[in-house]
Amino acid sequence: MTFMRARRLLLIGALVTGFAPAVSVAQERAEAYLSFLMARRLEADGDHGGALAALERAAKADPTSAEIRAEVSALHLRRNARPEAEKEAKVALAIDADNVEANRVLGLINAAAAEGSGGRDSPAQTATYLRDAIRYLERAVSASPTTADVTLQYALGRLYVQNGEPAKAIESLTRVLIQNPGSVQGRLTLAQAYAAANDLKSAIGMLQEIVESSPGVAAALGQYQEQAGLLSDAVESYTLALAVQPRSRELKLRRIAVLLQAKEYSRAAGFAADARKQHPDDSRFVRVQARALFDSGDRSGAITLLEQTAKQSPRDTGILYALADAYADAGRSADAERTLRQVIAAEPSNANALNYLGYLLALRGEQLDEAIELVRRALDAEPDNGAYLDSLGWAHFKRGDLEDAEKYLAAAAEQLPHNSEVQDHLGDVLASRGRLLDAISAWTRALEGDGQDVDKAVVEKKISNARGKMQNAR
Repeated sequence: MTFMRARRLLLIGALVTGFAPAVSVAQERAEAYLSFLMARRLEADGDHGGALAALERAAKADPTSAEIRAEVSALHLRRNARPEAEKEAKVALAIDADNVEANRVLGLINAAAAEGSGGRDSPAQTATYLRDAIRYLERAVSASPTTADVTLQYALGRLYVQNGEPAKAIESLTRVLIQNPGSVQGRLTLAQAYAAANDLKSAIGMLQEIVESSPGVAAALGQYQEQAGLLSDAVESYTLALAVQPRSRELKLRRIAVLLQAKEYSRAAGFAADARKQHPDDSRFVRVQARALFDSGDRSGAITLLEQTAKQSPRDTGILYALADAYADAGRSADAERTLRQVIAAEPSNANALNYLGYLLALRGEQLDEAIELVRRALDAEPDNGAYLDSLGWAHFKRGDLEDAEKYLAAAAEQLPHNSEVQDHLGDVLASRGRLLDAISAWTRALEGDGQDVDKAVVEKKISNARGKMQNAR
């Protein structure tokens, strides 16, 4: 072999060696693509096993393709094989962290876990699912901003609401409605986001636009109108909702409750009486009818209704509790105490009954040691309940334990800043401790609060007297 011929052979060999891998890679990628397409056809034909096998061949032919691994993940997700879907999606993201499909799959998996735990997972675990779902879906949306799937925007909006980020939710859900203006569910969720942002006007407007054509949103509309204090509108919306769900007990109770707030006692009693006939097994309608009768001025009628029902259903502690409340409001304290003791005998851990009896005794200034013990038992069940803290503080006040009274009433006032009765109680304790300026502040909050269970004229007189004492002290 001549020197020149040897050089030519070496050159040819080098050329072959240099080009062979490129041809092989091209062939492998072509095979991967064909297997990818085959998988799509097989899945469409219902052959999921064949589709998965085709995708595995594609992945083997092109192991650097994030798209193929993401498609394997998506196939597993469509078959509800979530562990396998999660594993494959993470493999895809290890190749390409911005892969849209892999981020979508992991986002949806974590979103389902966050929204469907049903209390099975710890709050910390649920929060982790929620955080991860948002992170993956944000990646998926940002990687394809102009073509982002509307379902991803919707899922992200729901997650933002759940995570307490209403501004972000409004932004995502607005995009949903821009792409799909007829989406009823999109409007409902956007209204929820507006309500979470304390923009009840926008929440109401969002649903009012479609309530005639989509009366299924009337219940949510009524809820927002009720929160906004639009009680007449709320009653109308709940009535429309009941036309869609005529057997809904909760909607009937909600409508009656709004009428009670609006002081339309006659209508409330009438609706409650109708509901009693429709649902004779549900004593809640007896209780709201009795309350409507009582507040309308028919105290004897309300008490008689509750007494008769209690005789028919002596184990219904809800009726007994309502009867005790009616007795107390009618000034029949001894009957209220007797009835509350019946409730506690039947349900020793009934926190509401324990607190009510303890507070009743404290108001009378009697059996104060027992009153404190009863309320403490209620607080064992609900340590942060502002009403229970108020009862305990008031019992200590009546017993002359001013330091403990202030401790519990200050905590109650912090929990219930707009409760006029609690603020009034705190003012009384502070005044008894000689802190007149602080007492005036508490009484002023009582006047600015909900006005329930206080006589404003009496509170104003307390403020005037305290100011007079402060002036004389100078």
